[in-house]
Amino acid sequence: MNKTRRYIDRKALISLFWIIFFWLLLAGCGKKEEIVSTSEEGGPIIDFEKLKKENGDIFAWIYVPGTQINGPILQSADGDDSFYANHNVAKEPDAKGCFYIEAANMADMCDFNEVVHGVPTEELSRFLDRSYFEGQQYIHVYMEGNALIYYIMAAYTRENTRLLEQYDFSYASGCQQFIDEIYSGRTMSKNIRSGWETGLEPSHFLLTLTSDDSDRQIVVIGCLVGDAAGKIDREIDWGDPEEDFSIMGWSKP
Repeated sequence: MNKTRRYIDRKALISLFWIIFFWLLLAGCGKKEEIVSTSEEGGPIIDFEKLKKENGDIFAWIYVPGTQINGPILQSADGDDSFYANHNVAKEPDAKGCFYIEAANMADMCDFNEVVHGVPTEELSRFLDRSYFEGQQYIHVYMEGNALIYYIMAAYTRENTRLLEQYDFSYASGCQQFIDEIYSGRTMSKNIRSGWETGLEPSHFLLTLTSDDSDRQIVVIGCLVGDAAGKIDREIDWGDPEEDFSIMGWSKP
């Protein structure tokens, strides 16, 4: 991650201070009367114990300052990837759905690319405007015992396919294919953060915001630059997936 960290400005360091502050609150400040309250800086302070009593599928909270992206992230314990596309946090039918990840992603946020669904298209489309994109720089993710910060480095419209199906992120080669997609096909509707035109590698950790309510797919991509508890890590498989499947006698799907 050293190649990209040199581009983070002073605001990132200030933001990192605040996520550490929020983490300390989450880790040891006792119970609060409210499930979610707001700090003086505008960020959420979350009581995960109470949240999980309401719905055990909640594992994190996402917050993007200056936007309407502020709420719990869920993963269906039943493995139903479509459930929260049309159900709310209370598991009630709701066309708006809520923020969620698929079963193929890990709830510890240690995958190469954590794909968060359920962000309204109208909210994501604002990131296609260059001036708006420049003003929104950080995605905060709060978890029990940790707080993460991602630096928003790209936003664009892509073919409406499932990222976790199109790319095999369990291999470095699949990670690199997605990185190549981010950097390829420069258009007026693709925003890349200045200083981030190169440098992403399979060893990084990405978070991709996407929606479920449109025929087109807008993605907003952040790269992890802050990990308060130092828990985000993974082994990277640099092998050849075709060769591995052949050795096992399997046909790659």
